Amino acid sequence: MIHADRVFVLAGLALVLFGLSSRVVKRYALSPILLALAAGVVVGPHALDLLDPASVVVRGKLLEQLTRVALSLSVFDIALRTRPDDLRADRRRLVVLLVVVMPAMWLVTSVGASLLVGLPASAALILGATLTPTDPGVASALVTGVTPNRSLPRRVRMSLQVEAGANDGLALPFVLLAGLWATADGGQVLGEWAVEAGREIGIAVVVGAAVGYGLRLLTDVAGVERLAEEDWFPLASTGVALTVLGLAHLLGGSGIFAAFVAGLFFSEGLPEDLREPIHTVHRSVTKVALTVVFLAFGTVLPVDEWWPVLGVGGVAFALWTFVVRRLPVAFPALVVTGTGPVSAAFIGWSGPLGAAAIYYLAYVERYAVADAERIFVAGSLAVAASVLGHAITSMAAVRAYRRATGQEAPEGEHLELEGPLP
Repeated sequence: MIHADRVFVLAGLALVLFGLSSRVVKRYALSPILLALAAGVVVGPHALDLLDPASVVVRGKLLEQLTRVALSLSVFDIALRTRPDDLRADRRRLVVLLVVVMPAMWLVTSVGASLLVGLPASAALILGATLTPTDPGVASALVTGVTPNRSLPRRVRMSLQVEAGANDGLALPFVLLAGLWATADGGQVLGEWAVEAGREIGIAVVVGAAVGYGLRLLTDVAGVERLAEEDWFPLASTGVALTVLGLAHLLGGSGIFAAFVAGLFFSEGLPEDLREPIHTVHRSVTKVALTVVFLAFGTVLPVDEWWPVLGVGGVAFALWTFVVRRLPVAFPALVVTGTGPVSAAFIGWSGPLGAAAIYYLAYVERYAVADAERIFVAGSLAVAASVLGHAITSMAAVRAYRRATGQEAPEGEHLELEGPLP
């Protein structure tokens, strides 16, 4: 069942409670995102049955539309805090993470899906592709806050966030290739894939760059000429993210990647007296969107199907995606870039699943493959396990990093380290 007033009450209470207790929640190795997911399960049809949005809206449509809005805001939020110096300082790490580690995560996850879940190769590649991107909202939550800011060098924090911002859109070619491989004529797959992937990413880059830069100039004019009131002005970034999301999609491109590109161009050269209020408001709007996504995802989690459908193989696959999917590949690849072993281990561990995986799990339902429901059941279990596992281990990992490096910034400051990362 679903009732508008129940939605308002539950979402409103969640935002109040998470907003007033976020620091305490992190102190006890939890996260608002994890609590939103748990709250969705509790109020959903598997527990209290107060809310069942899937009874009114098709599950795939519900998740796809909610998550693409939240992701566009999330990747734009990361782009807002990214400066040209971050891209220059982290360029080698980012190239390796996006060009080497990302395809490897797809293949490793696909192998696990085939061996442990029993999916045929084509369906395993689809599931692997949906679980390839790391999540911008969860990644940002893990490496921001008082303790992470004091304990982790900016280059580590920004490497993880920029990677998550970029790979949400760049995962689309993997999803397209896997989907076409499962449904199209084998002799035409690569040609169709090259055209489709090139079109979607190309449109995203052009639209994102043009709109992001153009609206940045308009924002500068509005700020200098004082055309906007202070309480409206910071909403500009949210408007840019949503504009690019819709426009790129209307033109046939990836709206999520377009939002990330737009954020980079929008933030480039943005005066600090404008950047801070814009980013503060945008970050809050993003957290509202992510809370709604994970509340909704919790209500449609197929909790009662995990064991009957997957059995012990599902548990093994969830552990596989949590432990094997990223670290064994990322660690040696990052060490080659000159990243120290402590930083390479931390970055390799911190690859959470979240809204991006939920989006692609919904997106691939359009291919109507025979194992579509099994893909969603296994993928949803992997996402839930990752949200729980990274929430529990994140603060321990941050503290372990601090102990290993012996470095900590003073209260209220951010850690900056000169020279190679430890």
